[in-house]
Amino acid sequence: MTLSTIINIAVTLIFIYLAFSFIILAIQERIFFNLKANKLKDFIYELLGEEQQKNKSDKSDSLTERFFNKYLILSANPSQSSKVKQQKVLISKKLERIPAEEFVANLITLVAEILNYEDGDFYNKYELTQIMEDIKNSDYFSEKIKLEFSRMARTAINRFQDKKEQINYLDKQLQSWYNRSIEEALEIDDRESKNISIILSVIIVLMFNIDTVNIIDNLSKSEITSNISNTITEVMVSNSQSTPCSDLDNDTELDCIQDQVTTTMMALDRIDIFPIGWNFSEPLKEQFKPLDFPHIIKAVTGWILSIIAISQGAPFWFNILNDLINFKSSKSAKN
Repeated sequence: MTLSTIINIAVTLIFIYLAFSFIILAIQERIFFNLKANKLKDFIYELLGEEQQKNKSDKSDSLTERFFNKYLILSANPSQSSKVKQQKVLISKKLERIPAEEFVANLITLVAEILNYEDGDFYNKYELTQIMEDIKNSDYFSEKIKLEFSRMARTAINRFQDKKEQINYLDKQLQSWYNRSIEEALEIDDRESKNISIILSVIIVLMFNIDTVNIIDNLSKSEITSNISNTITEVMVSNSQSTPCSDLDNDTELDCIQDQVTTTMMALDRIDIFPIGWNFSEPLKEQFKPLDFPHIIKAVTGWILSIIAISQGAPFWFNILNDLINFKSSKSAKN
């Protein structure tokens, strides 16, 4: 087998992984959107110590609900999440990380409203000791907020005499408190997302019979593998020259990659050129012929490889495919 044949097989195989990774991404975005979006609200409930209020029938006056309604919105259409530009934070398919400075500034402003502080620059108008006491004496705030704010405010007062330094220190402490909490929440969210991706990969691989071993075997024997690889290369190179996805931010990059995959699929015209799917003729044709233990193990191995590969995600395979296409193009140019 020549190097060119190996490259053509690799390009086609990786494109299959990329295409099905996007199918899984679309399923996650549609089915799990509301679940993901609600995670930010759950996180704020826990951060502000209002877990008990979360399950109450009337929770509209909680600090979390007021913060959420004032500074956050839910997109009705998850497919537009990366395109809609608003001043409020837009919740997309996963737990969003609001910048710490923004979160703390918005929280302090809301606390001032609840305490009926009229001056927008209340930090400079009111002493930190007064703000601390007002929060402590208010029935509105949870015990967690009272304890956290009191601890940080007392440390600021004890460390610094200058009011501006006290406030700067308090701001930094509040931001650190938020960052520590969101890091833990994001780690949990990433693990859950990965588990969901693996489960969906299992379903998709078995539904479409995406057997990596069988795909490689068929592509190595097929006369049209070179044509498929060349079409993928030409379209991807053309697209990357007009719209380089790597220059965009994360959400826009995903839209860009999806557009390139769609364009490539349209250029290939049909999906049945790929050695995937179930074919029950000549009992299960070559994949299970003969239908014995070694062939079953071979198929299971191919499915497991596909599950692992597809669960890596579209951006992962897009970057590898680009590198491989660049290598193929440079090799062709030398020849």
